[in-house]
Amino acid sequence: MKRLVPFALAAALLASSGCHLFSKKKASTTPKESKTVAADVEKDFMARWIEKRTNDLESQGRSPQMAHDQAVAEFRAEFTFTEAAKQAR
Repeated sequence: MKRLVPFALAAALLASSGCHLFSKKKASTTPKESKTVAADVEKDFMARWIEKRTNDLESQGRSPQMAHDQAVAEFRAEFTFTEAAKQAR
């Protein structure tokens, strides 16, 4: 009887201490992110790069449309490995 009490107390402590030993719920190992994060980042990068380059070209005296067209062409040539470059307009 004296040996049973410590084991019963240990079992009760283990079960009630918040231990997830007996929990059926598994912790998720993958982050819950959108599947399009990479595409969104590329599109944002493309838009900002083209806007900055367009502004640089306009400050050098090019018309806004010519500057934009040249910036898009440069983006396509420089970043051919991105999906955004293939979709650049």
